[in-house]
Amino acid sequence: MTKRTRMLAAAAAVVSAVVSIALGLVYFVFRRAPEVDRKEEPRTVELELAQTVSADFGPRLAELLEPHLKGQPGVRVRVTYRPGARGGVAAARGAQLALRPVADGEASDATPLFVADYTVLAYDRSRVAAPPASFPELVAQAVSLKEKGEVAYGLALPDEAYGLLPFFSDVFWPAEGGPKATAREAFGLLGDLRFTYGVAPDACAAECAVRLLAERKAPFALVGEWRLPELRRALGERLGVAPLPSLTRGGPPLRGVRRAYGVERAPGLGDAEARAADGVIAYLRGDGRERLFEALGKVPASGGAEARSGAEARSAAQARSAAQAEQDRVLEAPGVAVAEANVRAAEEALAPLWTAFADGRLGAEEAARALDGKALAMREAR
Repeated sequence: MTKRTRMLAAAAAVVSAVVSIALGLVYFVFRRAPEVDRKEEPRTVELELAQTVSADFGPRLAELLEPHLKGQPGVRVRVTYRPGARGGVAAARGAQLALRPVADGEASDATPLFVADYTVLAYDRSRVAAPPASFPELVAQAVSLKEKGEVAYGLALPDEAYGLLPFFSDVFWPAEGGPKATAREAFGLLGDLRFTYGVAPDACAAECAVRLLAERKAPFALVGEWRLPELRRALGERLGVAPLPSLTRGGPPLRGVRRAYGVERAPGLGDAEARAADGVIAYLRGDGRERLFEALGKVPASGGAEARSGAEARSAAQARSAAQAEQDRVLEAPGVAVAEANVRAAEEALAPLWTAFADGRLGAEEAARALDGKALAMREAR
């Protein structure tokens, strides 16, 4: 073999070795790449949270969840409105979480989150120095302001059955012991507000009541707590919130219907979904609880597994806004917490009698007797 031949053979050997090494590296890289990709791109967990509050409540609930989800890049939560989920997460088929009413004493895995659906006395601070403790006091202030020409009406009173239920809560759900507000007293007061004193408008639904107070055409309004965020936007610091006055001076306070809402996880989830859903619930019971009023305008339900020390509770109380403190005081007043089916039955019993009374086809005595009979039949059927 000549010198030239030996040099060519050596060069070929070197080239072959380099090619072999290069091919090996390419194989290694392509073989390992899928494993590296799988580690860098964790699986995204998609959750549905079915809420039953209202169609426009979803964006506010999504806002509450934002801080938690920013720290959970692999978790996404889609908030939907599904009224059928009131019966439980099983009724929201396909949803991993449900936010729904939780009745007192109900055997459920739902974690109580906030209190809602109660009626408050909202008032204009620029015209009312202090909220009245009784309706006779309210009527006196309302008449005075109306006679001065400062307002068009003294009290914006919604005339749907749900808005009127607090006047008749002692009829449908009598409190144990103590005096009770009777149907006759309730119809008598409502008649005086509309016909005798003329301080309440005719046929004024909930939208009307909110608008009259927001436009400062009435100093007082009975409104559902879910309307308070828009009233705060309209009135700012002029908005005052107080418990419902008693029907008579020194009488028992009116008891509005209220509900606790809780969040519930569906059973039988896969490991990844279960961990993600439990993380959402833990956030709502912990850090999210402190943001409930800020994001949703809701007062947190009392108690719960996340018990805080006395120092923590005092710190949280000091941090509350004046508006939240007012709503806290509203919930300290007596209320009625009953199953939703009982509330619907009470509305159906009251609605036709109120319409006949408001139209002048029934007097207070007749309407009260008819309602007492319906309420008694309801209690006996339960």
